[in-house]
Amino acid sequence: MKKLIFGFLACLSVHIAGAQKLIPDSLKNASVQQKILFLNSAAVQNQLDSSLIYTKKAIEIMYDCTCDSLQLATLYNNAYYLNHIGDYDKAKIQLLQLDSLNEVYNMPIYFYKSIVLKGSIASYLDKNSEALTYNVQAMELSEKMKDTTLMAESYYNLGYLYTWNENRRDAKKYLEKSLKMYQQIGADYTKTFAVYTALREVSENYDEFQNYTEILLNQIKEDDIGSLAYIYVTGSTIIMDNNYDMQRAKNDALKGLEFSRSIQYIPLIKVALYNLGFIENELGNYKEAVSYFEQSLSATETNIRDKILLMNGLSKAHSKLGAYEKAIDYKDDVIRLKDSLYNSKATEEYAAFNAKFNAEQKDKEIAEQQLEIAKQKNNRNNWIFGSVATLLLALGLFQYISFRQKKRKIAIEAELQKEQEVNELRFKFLGNIAHEIRTPLTLISGNLNLALENFSNKEKAERNIKIALENSKKVTEDANEILALLKFEKKKTTINKETTNLDDTLRRMVLSFKSLADMKQLTLDYQSSISATYTTALDLEKTERIVNNLLSNAIKYSPSNSAITVNTKVVQELLYFEVNDQGEGIHYDETEKIFERFYQASTSKAIGGIGIGLSLSREFALLLGGDLGVTSQLNTGSTFTLTLPVPKVGGDVVAEEELPTRTEALVEPLVDTTKGYDKKPKILIAEDNPQMASYLEEILSPQYHCTLAFDGAEALQKVKGETFDLITSDIMMPQMDGFELRASLNEISAAKNIPFILISAKTLEEDKVRGFALGIDDYIVKPFSKNELLARVENLLTHQESRKKYQLQNKDLLNDTQSSDEKLLKEMEGVVLENISDEHFKVAQLAERVHYSQRQLTRIVKQYTGMTPVQFILEVRLQKAYQLLQHRTFFTLSEVRYDVGISSSPYFNKTFKARFGINPSELLS
Repeated sequence: MKKLIFGFLACLSVHIAGAQKLIPDSLKNASVQQKILFLNSAAVQNQLDSSLIYTKKAIEIMYDCTCDSLQLATLYNNAYYLNHIGDYDKAKIQLLQLDSLNEVYNMPIYFYKSIVLKGSIASYLDKNSEALTYNVQAMELSEKMKDTTLMAESYYNLGYLYTWNENRRDAKKYLEKSLKMYQQIGADYTKTFAVYTALREVSENYDEFQNYTEILLNQIKEDDIGSLAYIYVTGSTIIMDNNYDMQRAKNDALKGLEFSRSIQYIPLIKVALYNLGFIENELGNYKEAVSYFEQSLSATETNIRDKILLMNGLSKAHSKLGAYEKAIDYKDDVIRLKDSLYNSKATEEYAAFNAKFNAEQKDKEIAEQQLEIAKQKNNRNNWIFGSVATLLLALGLFQYISFRQKKRKIAIEAELQKEQEVNELRFKFLGNIAHEIRTPLTLISGNLNLALENFSNKEKAERNIKIALENSKKVTEDANEILALLKFEKKKTTINKETTNLDDTLRRMVLSFKSLADMKQLTLDYQSSISATYTTALDLEKTERIVNNLLSNAIKYSPSNSAITVNTKVVQELLYFEVNDQGEGIHYDETEKIFERFYQASTSKAIGGIGIGLSLSREFALLLGGDLGVTSQLNTGSTFTLTLPVPKVGGDVVAEEELPTRTEALVEPLVDTTKGYDKKPKILIAEDNPQMASYLEEILSPQYHCTLAFDGAEALQKVKGETFDLITSDIMMPQMDGFELRASLNEISAAKNIPFILISAKTLEEDKVRGFALGIDDYIVKPFSKNELLARVENLLTHQESRKKYQLQNKDLLNDTQSSDEKLLKEMEGVVLENISDEHFKVAQLAERVHYSQRQLTRIVKQYTGMTPVQFILEVRLQKAYQLLQHRTFFTLSEVRYDVGISSSPYFNKTFKARFGINPSELLS
């Protein structure tokens, strides 16, 4: 049985008090952040049309403040309200903007909310498969976030979706998980009420249904008439759908109707009346059925779909009562209403066809009057047959037009979906390029500067220049990959083969990665059974690109001190080139997706890449008549296999199957030969790029003892085994990224206070909120200079040493109120920022604002930062100056100085250079 639609839009009021003046005078001089908070609050408290106006205004002004969470909240709210008025296309576009901005701010809660809302939209549009995909993604994200409330919500959403898809088993499984979790966290009864309501719909039998009903009745208050009406009305629907007992369904519907009428809840009254009409039809009480259906029809303005259901019921009841004309009239109304849902043209064509047919029938009836009475029965039969034929023809026409419209709608939806996916990929692709180019730029500029410093040491200078050239080549190769991709799009790629010795060529290609593997302490083995005299014709450029991509990926995803093995052989003039690594592996669901353009496997989300290497490699392989595939196992490793046709060119060659395999270890893992340490501070460098790790070590090692770790997990193990004075970490690393490393260190009492510098390929603001919350002390944005790194390291170590000395000298003054003191530091920072342009704002004013004596303030600041209050104020001013210069907020240094409250130019330049290792003028230029 089809259910009467229990969904309606609230009547929208176009009148908004003060619509022309959304922000009151009292907030005229308020901050942008306060105005946005007001607008979002007003949106929640108003009706839908008003809400959209408020959120639209908030969007207009939100980019004027650095309030990332408010910006995301505003975009989400607007999408939410657009969804509720049925403007799904605009809602999806708004969610696309939300996701794009959240790629910068990286707030998981808004990734979750966006996915849930996308699933809701897909469900409204009857895209059940798409809705299911989104809800599964939301569930997985909530589990990853370990947010029990979101997990319970996502289980409920998934269970409810399975309910509507009539998948009782899965629906019940997820609804019960949701219920258990809500009960564990002591959620509000409205949450469990919703779950029990859904569980009723997937009950196995009437007893189970009734058990859930009794639980619902026990949860609500006796005077909660609205909930009572809802329980009984929806209960009657479930009993009808499952054919439990029509008399029981009738009893529930009557109770629901009584409660609904007592509070004049029109939507439930309509549903209860329809249910009673349906039940009376089933019980054979057709007059009562007509009465209920007509009452439901006249209860209020009814949408077309509801009218169709009601008129179908009326047609059946009148037909059973023998009122065939009324039955046919209602059936005609049903056909008319269904037709109006799709195409008014179909109605016109049917009307014209029917008029023509009726005219022809009238002429036929006049002629039939002149025929003998004996023929009348036969003519009547012909008339009936013609009517049926007409009806079938009209229905066929209606179905044909409906099918064409549905097909066109599906095509339009698919095109819109494809366009949105392309936009998402484009944003991701451009972001990846911007990110990936920063590391080689750092290595190019940094190593060239080191080469100038090492000019007298030829060996070191040559090594620096070589690394700079290699990274210059990498930038060129990335650009060439993009150009090659464009050529493929335009079908302009050509094959250029050259005659070459196969084994020598492949060995040379693999050997070019020796130094890179060496830096990461990897064993690189080349095993070949190819004849030393085997000659063939190859497109060397494309083959080398494929090999380079496979080996660079293997090195990138392999943990240090592991092995990479390259196996090559030729069987019946077909080359097999295998690359085996011991990395994280790839989930079996993704082994084909990784060859799609711009796709990045979930296990590699924290490592980067522009996302076209493997796709282009496979396309090259196919172009050359071969293929590229992968077999993989999670936590074990992957094997990529390239096959290419390699026909022999000249000379007799020994059959490849008969040749022994030759193994050559191109790289042996480096062994740490350091024997003890002197008094120099110890620094742990967590960096997955071997050349970047080597560059950082070369800069820091003259003054500090350096230990390398090639991913976050390896760094964490090293911290557990020895002590370090400072840690530098990249953000994007395999197994564990920089943020996860910092969070893990916070769980280790001996490590949580180690100064931590995060090296980011993104802009400072993208990560600082998340990082500072985790206890990250400083940031360096790629590309950076040697002096900048050294200055920041020295600054943190100096403050750390000062903090330790103070704590040793003042043990009796220390306390355990770390949490409250850290809140005080945040408050102090806010107060300084509020008064930052006031150069006369000193420690006395700061102490007064936070209600502490200067002595207490000194103790707290010194204990937790190693700085004096004077140094603390200066630190806030300099950090703000760095931000302004980095974003080119002002055109001159004078404007920056005055904005941060430092009037003296020499003093500003000196302190800025000492803090950041770079002149402020360099940032401005």
